[in-house]
Amino acid sequence: MRRGRAVRKHVIAGLLALLVLIPLNFIVHRQYPWWLWVLIVWMPLIAGHTAWAMGLFDRNREGP
Repeated sequence: MRRGRAVRKHVIAGLLALLVLIPLNFIVHRQYPWWLWVLIVWMPLIAGHTAWAMGLFDRNREGP
């Protein structure tokens, strides 16, 4: 349950950051969408965080 909350906070922080960066991009540089670089970097981080929250990186506690 805690892991899911942490992932939700991570996703919300990413979306809020993009909500600020996209209009800032259009104010500063209309022709170059540099906010996409932030999105490209953030998405694998969120995917990894989601995988962790789902327990994909947990070791099996069962013996051989």
